[in-house]
Amino acid sequence: MKILKQTFFVLAAATLAQSCTTTPSGEEGKLHITTNLKNTNDTVVVIVVDADKVQKGEKLYSDTVKATNGQIDVTIPLTHACNIALLNMKNGVPVGQMPFCGVPGEECQISGDWQAEYFLNGSKFYQQFNEIDQAITPIHREEVALVKECEARMAKGEVQEDIMKTYQLKAADIQMRMQNTQMEFIKKHPKNEACVTLLSELPADKAMEAINMLSKSVKEGRMKPVVETVRKQAEKELARIEAAKSIKEGNVAPDFTLNDINGKPLKLSSLKGKYVVLDFWGSWCGWCIKGFPEMKNYYNKYKGKFEILGIDCGDTQDKWKEAVKKNELPWLHVFNPQDEGDITSTYAIQGYPTKIVVDPQGKIAKVVVGEDSAFYTYLDELFK
Repeated sequence: MKILKQTFFVLAAATLAQSCTTTPSGEEGKLHITTNLKNTNDTVVVIVVDADKVQKGEKLYSDTVKATNGQIDVTIPLTHACNIALLNMKNGVPVGQMPFCGVPGEECQISGDWQAEYFLNGSKFYQQFNEIDQAITPIHREEVALVKECEARMAKGEVQEDIMKTYQLKAADIQMRMQNTQMEFIKKHPKNEACVTLLSELPADKAMEAINMLSKSVKEGRMKPVVETVRKQAEKELARIEAAKSIKEGNVAPDFTLNDINGKPLKLSSLKGKYVVLDFWGSWCGWCIKGFPEMKNYYNKYKGKFEILGIDCGDTQDKWKEAVKKNELPWLHVFNPQDEGDITSTYAIQGYPTKIVVDPQGKIAKVVVGEDSAFYTYLDELFK
């Protein structure tokens, strides 16, 4: 599948458009990568983006490889199928990213151009992308052409609103045709392992449907880690969409129990009888951190009139506790796990920070997404 510079980076990998001969599979437990890419700088960093390790806060495997005339040759340890990212480095800073699905025991050959299209080829798994490439690359190119068309119109000084109307109309059609093409391909090729790299490009409902179309040998074989990662994400998104129907002002806030910073369970309903602000945040969220000084000001300004319950999301427990201490946050805190017990779907969280005000009767009084002054205006109106 040809990947173009303008498109979003996804789990799906790319493949050579031209035909190729089969190369011997690599060693079991290792992935052999070679490249021949234009606009390659002197150094390329290879990272194994293992979702399980990311979730647990473990260190990811990475290797810095010297490039000669756009070529690198590296063998990396790989115990199961997961995402790989190549970073084109310049003065220690990545100026290009190239993600693809890495599979142990395979040979991956990458050619093309960092600044345009790149292609994957090699042993059996990567050759299977040739079929996918033929089906979806023309549509990808339409998307890129549309972006260039809009950029050219903006450069000429056309009204931005008119350009956006054109883009949204055409982009919606391109997206629909892309999804239909992807679904049809999976339906016709359920035993093609490379089909799993299309799953993350589909909306949640389509992804679940596509997973059910895959053969048991693909779902239960070596691509199982990739399939299960997408399945969990899709289930979470579907739950969030369903929850969004009830997370509205005037409705009862769903009760939950999470462990506080001392490891003791804290139940939301135990705070009933007072106003409670549920603050969904993470140490990785710049806007969350930026908003803490004003939150502390208002916490002191209306001390005793409301409570804040900070709900950390997307961190390890160590990073969470470190951030609470570093930012000197005086309110209550609980840790939201990323797997079992995650409440971000229950509360339909779409962005960070999200602040949900729960009234003394346990009903949702206000929902504010992002670091917005509207939250503080609401507190002023409520407590003055």
